[in-house]
Amino acid sequence: MKASERVPLPRSEQDPRRKLLSADYFSLLLFGLFNPVVRTMRGLCEATKLGRVQREVSNAYVSLGSFSEAQAVFAPEVLEEVLKELGAEVARRGQTLSGIKPAQWQSLIIDSTLFRALPRMAWALWRHQGVRQCAVRLHVKYDLTANAAVEARISSGAECERRAWRGLMKKGELYVGDRYYGEDYALLMQAKEAGCAFVVRLRQQSSVQVIEELALSEEDHAARVVRAVRVLLGKEAKVGPFLLVEVATDKGPLLLLSSLEKEQLPAHAVALLYQQRWMVELFFRWIKCLLGCRHWLAESERGVAMQVYCALIAALLLALYSGKRPGRRAMELIQFYLLGYATLEEVSRQLGLNQKES
Repeated sequence: MKASERVPLPRSEQDPRRKLLSADYFSLLLFGLFNPVVRTMRGLCEATKLGRVQREVSNAYVSLGSFSEAQAVFAPEVLEEVLKELGAEVARRGQTLSGIKPAQWQSLIIDSTLFRALPRMAWALWRHQGVRQCAVRLHVKYDLTANAAVEARISSGAECERRAWRGLMKKGELYVGDRYYGEDYALLMQAKEAGCAFVVRLRQQSSVQVIEELALSEEDHAARVVRAVRVLLGKEAKVGPFLLVEVATDKGPLLLLSSLEKEQLPAHAVALLYQQRWMVELFFRWIKCLLGCRHWLAESERGVAMQVYCALIAALLLALYSGKRPGRRAMELIQFYLLGYATLEEVSRQLGLNQKES
C-alpha cells in the first residue's frame, strides 16, 4: 500500500476546484531546496510563473496565498510514510558491517540536531540553560548499513531526545546512543523489554553494581577494551543485567553499556559499533550544508516538517540512485541542471558514473 493510501487525503484536496495539489506542493519544496537561486517563499512562488517550472514542477502558477495555505491543508504524515518506505529500501541495499553487528538486528544511531528558527515561529520557542531560543529539532534513526536516515520526527527544540526515542522504538532494532540516552535507567529497561537492543555511553559517575567479571579475547584487547563485566544499574541495583564495556581512549576511559549478552555482541564489537556514532554527525552537517534547510519556505510546525521531510527524502533518493551519499560535485551538477546549464542526460550520466565507481 502506498503512503498516500495509508494517510487519508484532506477533504479540501479532493475538491475538484483545487488547483494546487499535495504532489505539486511537495515538488515545489524539493525545487526550493535544490535551487541555488530561490531563497524565500515569495521567490519560489515567482518562479512558478516560468513555463519550464510549470511543466516540470508545479503544473501551474502558485500564488503566495495558496502556497501559505498549503501548510495547513496537506499532511506531513504522507512524507513521513514515504521516508519510511525509502529508508527500508535503502537499508535492504546496504552492506552489513562485518563483525560489528549481529545479523538479526538492524543497527541504528539514535540522535537529534537543531535548526535555527525565526523568532516569530512561536511554536519553536524554548528556554535552554536560562536562555530563550527558537529552534526546530530533527530526531532521526540513522541506519549504519545504509548510511542514511531511515526514519525521522520533527519537533520544537524543547522536545526531549529520550522522549522522542521512546516514540520511535521498534522491536528488532539495535540503537546506538550517546551519554544522554544512558542517564534514564528505566527507559533502558523499557527498551529491552520492548524487544529492542542498544549500545549507549554511560557517565563515569553512573550507579553500577558489578555481578560478574568477563574474560577478554585478543580481539577485545585489539579494540582497546580493558574490562568487560555484567552489571546492574541504579542505587538499589534493580535495573539489568547489562554488559558494561570499558574502552581506553586518548581522552580517558569510555564506558559503554549493551543490552545484549557477550555471546550476541562481544566486547570488541560493542566498542567498534559505538565508534560508528560519528557518522550521524557527518550526516547532520551534510544535510544542513548541501540540502539547505537554512531558509524556511514555511514557518508553521507542519510546514517546517514537510520541508525537512522533503530534504531527507531527497537524500534517500540520491543515495538509491547513485549508490552512495552524493558529494558537493554531484549537488552542484543538479543545481547546474536547474539553472539550465546541464541537461538531464548529462546529470544521469554523471550520477551513473558515480554509481559504477562506488
